Amino acid sequence: MILGVDIGGNYITVAGIDPKTNKLSETNLVSMSVNNKASADEILERWIFALQKVIDTLEAPMEGIGIAIPGPFDYHNGIFAFKMQQKYDALFCLNIKELLKKKLQLSDDIPIRFYNDAACFGIGEVWRGKLKSIRRGLGITLGAGFGASFLFHGLPILSGDGIPKDGELYHIPYKDGIADDYFSTRWFTKRYKEITNTTINNVKELTEASLQNDVAVQQVFDEFSENLAEFLSPWLKSYDAEAIVIGGSIAKAWPFFAATLEKRLNEQKCFIKIHKSELQEKAILLGSARLVNDTFYKGLPF
Repeated sequence: MILGVDIGGNYITVAGIDPKTNKLSETNLVSMSVNNKASADEILERWIFALQKVIDTLEAPMEGIGIAIPGPFDYHNGIFAFKMQQKYDALFCLNIKELLKKKLQLSDDIPIRFYNDAACFGIGEVWRGKLKSIRRGLGITLGAGFGASFLFHGLPILSGDGIPKDGELYHIPYKDGIADDYFSTRWFTKRYKEITNTTINNVKELTEASLQNDVAVQQVFDEFSENLAEFLSPWLKSYDAEAIVIGGSIAKAWPFFAATLEKRLNEQKCFIKIHKSELQEKAILLGSARLVNDTFYKGLPF
């Protein structure tokens, strides 16, 4: 068995995955909240607890652990070599790979491998999801942040024609800021507050407001769709992408923005298949588990 791990800004999810069937077992899945501003010991204790809880349920020997984690991070060495924005400050400079190996008492022949969470989402979608038969695709996650992964024959690519720096889009300048400012939860909460002077905490609350016939809700989603189409179309065309798959918490509001997004992309002569991820969080877990495969891992760019 392989452990697929998704470490987000305020949670950890761990799943046992059978490498023979490539299937994720619901009975071997643990998800826990994590205080990203806590001490290093407290954060690691939560991570270890979740990992050990799944390890204890495995009926076959564990072959390795693949971990999806947001950047910036030294993925090759498993070290918090860079400070993340407003999270996990206490882990700065710590070698997570060695700490996990020691605390879980793992032998040296059990690999622990790390990769970008948005890239793992794309890997999972190519492996088991909507991008399975796509040569050139783009996977994006819309939630607390804006994640993206350009994919070519099943592998993320970080450079080349039509590819932004490090294969990511969140840092690209857009309007009065960067893409992450406009394609994340905080844009929705900010924009809805500007229009209605009402505070919401997330996109789920925004969709619930639509039940009260709040016309501002669709206005916000339409603006979001138009902005996303305007931002994405040059990249999709320059990369010659065949399809895009969208995951993350904002994707759960699909009926509110998908049709407008497709319409606006078409207006900009960007005719591309747009898919909602059916795997959602499972795509990241499957993609992270893929890291344990030696041949696949050696082909990844760092």
